[in-house]
Amino acid sequence: MRRLSSCFLFLCLLASCVDREKYDYQHIEKLESQLIEQQVLEYDAAYAEKLLQAYRIFLSSHPESPKKPELLFKYGEVLKGQRRWLDAADIFHRVHDTHSESPLAPLALFHQAHCFEKLQQKHSAKNTYQDFIPRYPNHPYVDEAKGMMMLLNYSDEDLMQQFQQ
Repeated sequence: MRRLSSCFLFLCLLASCVDREKYDYQHIEKLESQLIEQQVLEYDAAYAEKLLQAYRIFLSSHPESPKKPELLFKYGEVLKGQRRWLDAADIFHRVHDTHSESPLAPLALFHQAHCFEKLQQKHSAKNTYQDFIPRYPNHPYVDEAKGMMMLLNYSDEDLMQQFQQ
């Protein structure tokens, strides 16, 4: 009888964890949709920070969740939207490095390169694009990555001359 009650207690605990994960994920979805609606009117940094906090809580509370790659990626996108390039690059690296099987991994690597560009880290951006192209040769962004690599080879003066012609 004691063993049966222990099993029942374990199953109840497990069910509550699954329910909590579902509740936390639905909370994030609600925040995301509200942020999207607000951005049509005006960007709200405080609201974006609230969403980032919800991502952090979910990711620390549910480290084994199958939603982790998706939410990490979205976390990186919000950071990128806030122009927090270094933080975003770090998150995109985590998506690509720890969730390489995710369909979001290639795009995370591409976004990481873009963040390096914004940080004026041309060498890191170029290396990341060079990693992206052979690793994901059929990805829709391969041509864009090749184009960005060409642009990264030019100095600012060379680019100005090209545009003036």
